[in-house]
Amino acid sequence: MLKLKAFQVLKDPNRNSSVDFFRGIAIICVVIFHFNRFLPLGNLGVDLFFVISGLLVGGLLTKNLESDKKINFLKFFLQRGFKIWPSFYAFIVFGSLIAFGFYRNSHPEQIIPFWDMKRYLFFYQNYTGGPFHWSFDHVWSLCVEEHFYILLPILFILIQTFANKKHKVNVIFISVILTIIAGIFFKFCSYYFTNSKDTYAGTHNRIDALAWGVLLNLMVIYCGKILQSSVYKFLSFSLGLLILVGTIYFTVSFNSVLFGKIYLHSIVPFSFFLMMSGLYYVDFSRFKVIRFIAYYSYNWYLWHPVFVIFISTYIKNPIGALITYLLITFTVAIFFTVMVEEVFLKRRKKILSRLFKVQTQQVVT
Repeated sequence: MLKLKAFQVLKDPNRNSSVDFFRGIAIICVVIFHFNRFLPLGNLGVDLFFVISGLLVGGLLTKNLESDKKINFLKFFLQRGFKIWPSFYAFIVFGSLIAFGFYRNSHPEQIIPFWDMKRYLFFYQNYTGGPFHWSFDHVWSLCVEEHFYILLPILFILIQTFANKKHKVNVIFISVILTIIAGIFFKFCSYYFTNSKDTYAGTHNRIDALAWGVLLNLMVIYCGKILQSSVYKFLSFSLGLLILVGTIYFTVSFNSVLFGKIYLHSIVPFSFFLMMSGLYYVDFSRFKVIRFIAYYSYNWYLWHPVFVIFISTYIKNPIGALITYLLITFTVAIFFTVMVEEVFLKRRKKILSRLFKVQTQQVVT
């Protein structure tokens, strides 16, 4: 029997099955969307990923804030780096080799030239526009995540340093709400006051989606009883679903550029926030397949686009091509999760404890 760590991890009673469920839905939507837009608006799964990321990463920092444990920026950043960087750089290196093998003659634009590699390697591709290399340009969302891993701990450190202990909870709630407002405001500014009118990829335009996740984390910690009530679960999920469906209907029916540029990615994260807050304490452990998929979502997100054009070219039957694409890309995701991500995560705690051992001893003494 295949012994994958996923089976062990997903059995952990402390793991939130609801978050796994939403993550699984998000990656399935995005992967199918990128296969020749087989699922229209499946890219909204990225908004859901942002909310989930804000929830999980915000939780790591809130624990320190609650316990009055000093937040170490470098330690936090490296901790996230061990999760993100190994798989990412493995994808850039081996994905580039695969793209060269697949596309050097037929679609050379899919290959990142060496001179253009730096904006991918240093996570600022989302602010550069073209030239475009579609098989790799989905990493714009990882640029947003990386910037978030810098900005959020700085915010928490400032609150921890300067806010009165009695009022720190209020301060952080207000700060997160202001961040949400800022993200929506930046979309307006980008649309009306920049030549590109681009509101899609810039971190400042997407920060509200991540902040909704942080807000959800704060609600779980400070308003947990409310989230567990049956009335709240029903109302929050129902309202979120209604808003999501209404937003999608308006987008498809009216095809408004203004709505798509500003309102779509402002409203959708809010709807996901409501849906997740309504279902956060609901048991989704029986959805084993979706949770299994969720475990491999990061590497599946990284790897799936590089195979799209190749498979579409050689398999003409749309359904057959889609099934082949899903099977191949998910298998690749499992391989790189096992061979890269899990290997580095296994060593993360030991390496970080060594790096910060001196500091820990100094604090104790």
